[in-house]
Amino acid sequence: MIEKGEIIKRRDLQLYPYIIRVLDRDDMPQVIGLQNFVINLMENKSFCVSLTPEEHYEIMDGNGESIGLFVQGKLCAVCSILFPGRREDNMARQLGFDDQELTHVAQLELSLVHPDWRGNNLQKRMAGMLARRAKKKKNYRYLFTTVSPYNYPSIKTVTSMGLNIVKLCKMYCQWDRYVVYKNLVNPVRLDKSSTIHVPGTFFEKQRELLNNGYLGFSQFKDEEGIKIMFAKKIHSYRILSQEG
Repeated sequence: MIEKGEIIKRRDLQLYPYIIRVLDRDDMPQVIGLQNFVINLMENKSFCVSLTPEEHYEIMDGNGESIGLFVQGKLCAVCSILFPGRREDNMARQLGFDDQELTHVAQLELSLVHPDWRGNNLQKRMAGMLARRAKKKKNYRYLFTTVSPYNYPSIKTVTSMGLNIVKLCKMYCQWDRYVVYKNLVNPVRLDKSSTIHVPGTFFEKQRELLNNGYLGFSQFKDEEGIKIMFAKKIHSYRILSQEG
């Protein structure tokens, strides 16, 4: 078990005891059931790419880790991370990482929360748990994921975790996706005085900024829609150790 406590249910605003633990093959029926239920409720199916049972098994069997939140034995939220190594679908290839760097990449693959338990910040909390475990257990240095530019809650979640938007491209079924990234060892520094706000659908302007050293670092929503906040990356130079 990773964590236990109490959580508020939206439907009745009552507290319920929960546990968070690592998932294994025996949990697969509940994982697939929750995945299908949540995705079927989505108006825009492009917001989330479901995983096949084989992909879930791959993660559970050592090429990653999945954790689940249970209330009274029922799976209510799941979050998964993949260690892709040098595979072609390693998201760091989008940034031109070399073969050695690819082996230090962890990717957040899936995050699902049953509607009854939303509002408890579970996506951020569980993704943070997985990131910390990956860094501690296996020395992973880079955290990646993708998010739809139209999915404001997920953009808010990943940017609040300190991940930066580094690329805007077509992925999966030719859907628009932000590639977001965080260096867990040496986080990127941004010059917030250079901040520019860009409407979420102004893709050409966003690509121009990304190509000129800006990164997306936060967002807000007003009467006009989603606005992405970009700032210039501060380039720093590594100081070599004089020890030894």
